[in-house]
Amino acid sequence: MISRLSQVFASRPKWVSIVCAMIKKSKLAFISVIVAVVLQGCGFKLRGSQALPSYLTNVVILSQFDYLPLSRALDKRLPVYQLESIVGEKTIPLGIEPTTVVIIKLQPEALERRLLSVFASGQVAEYELIYSVSYEVIFPFAEPIDAFMTVAREYQDDPDQVLAKSRELELVLNEMRTESADRMIRLLSSQYTQALVSIEARKTREAAKIKVNKP
Repeated sequence: MISRLSQVFASRPKWVSIVCAMIKKSKLAFISVIVAVVLQGCGFKLRGSQALPSYLTNVVILSQFDYLPLSRALDKRLPVYQLESIVGEKTIPLGIEPTTVVIIKLQPEALERRLLSVFASGQVAEYELIYSVSYEVIFPFAEPIDAFMTVAREYQDDPDQVLAKSRELELVLNEMRTESADRMIRLLSSQYTQALVSIEARKTREAAKIKVNKP
């Protein structure tokens, strides 16, 4: 009996296999849609999704020194989040509506090293790199928002490979700047909410002053 059933299943038509495959694909598609809906309902956004409302499309990057490395990192990463990058302009360029612009003012970046371990010879074996930058975000009609960003990495040194380690250090610093840029852009969403709250608070204060000063 068992061998007969095996023969039946082995000789089933090709269309049966095709139908089974289609059913499996349909189940996977259905599960994918459900997962996407649930994540959207929870407010989850994929990396690279738009960080600001659709009418805020331009980000002016200002820094004390032109072409600061972090400025270049932001310039490269902003388009990933559907934002237009404007670097090095001291004022809003002609043709761009001021209400569509967010300004990021960068302060000089800082890099600290914290000792973690040493070789038997007393030379540094491993330390922690701490990259930090202070900056200011200005939304249309809102007060500036001060912010501070820190990124840390563990780094192993090798006194016998100075040139190779110097290049590796530069790569690590670039990665830290890129991470900082991504985090700064993603924070724009919550900072925008903070700006809206400050605008409403200011309107309330101004309305209260007008009410008090009325004869």
